[in-house]
Amino acid sequence: MKRILALASLATLVSLQAYAQSPLTSPPPPPAGMTPPPSGELPLAVVTTWAQSAIAACKGTATYMNTEYVVKLVMRSDAARLGTVELARRKAYTVIKTGKSSGDFAASVGFPNGTPIPPPAPGKPMAVPPGDNVDQNLILFAGGLPVKVGGNIIGAVSVSGAPGGDKDAACAESALAKIAAQLK
Repeated sequence: MKRILALASLATLVSLQAYAQSPLTSPPPPPAGMTPPPSGELPLAVVTTWAQSAIAACKGTATYMNTEYVVKLVMRSDAARLGTVELARRKAYTVIKTGKSSGDFAASVGFPNGTPIPPPAPGKPMAVPPGDNVDQNLILFAGGLPVKVGGNIIGAVSVSGAPGGDKDAACAESALAKIAAQLK
């Protein structure tokens, strides 16, 4: 028994030594046709300034998502309904997924601002684009905008809770103007 334990320990040490001496490899390249997300994202202090400005103007929910679909900040005003948190997340997701504002995406699939959106199918979220096998995270409401630095999208901001997506988009846009100096 002692001999088996000694051999097992020796084998483990040899494996660890071989692993420690193996060269580090870089991550695999992205699949053909896909580019890795641009490096960098907005610092939390800048995102917080943006969100506070958006909420002051609209009394809704403000969200920032990076290009890896990670929500970095959600700020919900005292007056905002709870459902605005999910709608804002989906608006930001739509921007990252499509590379367009959520309002431009809606228009591109036949739902320009002011077009009535059909009620959701049972068990489906509201304002999902029509079609089979559609990504349920996409949304047909305006209010999500890309954040660009040097022409590259580094994230998405969104506002939800104003009476109408056009007002959400205006709040997000005016708040982006307040942090424009940090986006260069």
